[in-house]
Amino acid sequence: MTDGFCVSIERCRNIYSIVNSPTPPSRGIQNYIKKAACTLPEVERSVCCQPMEVVPASTTTSTTTTTTSAPNVIVPVKTGTGPVIMIGSEPDPGATLNWSMLPTTSCGTITINRIAHGNATRVFEFPWMALLRYESNGELSDRCGGSLINNRYVLTAAHCVRTSSSIKLVKVRLGEHDKTKEIDCHVYSDGEQDCADAAYDVDIESMVVHKEYNRPIKFRHDIALIRMVREIDFSDSVKPICLPVNEDTRRKVLPRYIITGWGTTEQQALSDLLLQAIVDHVPIPECQQKMNENFLYVNLADEWQMCAAGKNLVDSCQGDSGGPLGFSVNVAGSRFVQFGIVSAGVKSCGKESVPGIYTRVTSYMNWIVANMQP
Repeated sequence: MTDGFCVSIERCRNIYSIVNSPTPPSRGIQNYIKKAACTLPEVERSVCCQPMEVVPASTTTSTTTTTTSAPNVIVPVKTGTGPVIMIGSEPDPGATLNWSMLPTTSCGTITINRIAHGNATRVFEFPWMALLRYESNGELSDRCGGSLINNRYVLTAAHCVRTSSSIKLVKVRLGEHDKTKEIDCHVYSDGEQDCADAAYDVDIESMVVHKEYNRPIKFRHDIALIRMVREIDFSDSVKPICLPVNEDTRRKVLPRYIITGWGTTEQQALSDLLLQAIVDHVPIPECQQKMNENFLYVNLADEWQMCAAGKNLVDSCQGDSGGPLGFSVNVAGSRFVQFGIVSAGVKSCGKESVPGIYTRVTSYMNWIVANMQP
């Protein structure tokens, strides 16, 4: 996270928008603004502002001027060491969104044209997979997954970002396949090898969590964006996934999907190797019934969530949280498109007849683009 600048309050977009809003801010936001106060010579009121929110000194700010190109205000909710967590709102109706930030032709590239048999993946097969790394007591651990959606952002679940004070999300690991190997290689039948570049960690600049996460109902709006501190270079082992940008893709209801992650295996231990599984689509009414039958008190919403279940106890598990649910579809050729984010499931993982719950990405496309920055 970069240091802030002490500027006049009029030059800080977020805070100035809040104090001039006709709706009184919450007590938490008021406290944040008070803590952001700083002293600037000959300035009546000044605040510590993040660089990306500072309006240039030559810009004239007016309380009556609005723009349709900007999303709703993103309000910081956590200060201190480590990346800042922001609250992201849905964009205003009619707002102009910068869809060019999401790739449509250089994403979801399928390098191995096959349907998975078994759960092991191959090198280069899912180059958009990201590992989220957390710091606790001076040590790094992997606790969630995510998907690379462009050269600066990773898409994940809100519950992977909103952690306890003793566990901080600090890094994104890209290009990983087998954690036990420094260099991952695919060996062909003739003995030839194709090796990937070494996996690497990238620091986090900021994170955005949906404003309504867990409100009014638990597991609702479980989505977040992670902005890395720098643009990353794409390679054979690091590429973005496609998101359902166009309307035709959003309307698709597929019979099955693929989930990927380093989650808990049937031995209840985190896997060192990236795993995959095929899961079948489960309609929300059927999924809700399964939850009720198993005394799992979750109120599902078809608009915001989707369900899927695997056969023979195949499911997403702890450690897969935040990872993508997707499949290959015909979008400017055959491309892997993300339709869901692993959100919640039973603790036993793969418990028979109980589907996993996923955030429905197609319902959040406007939110995603509105809360990204170039």
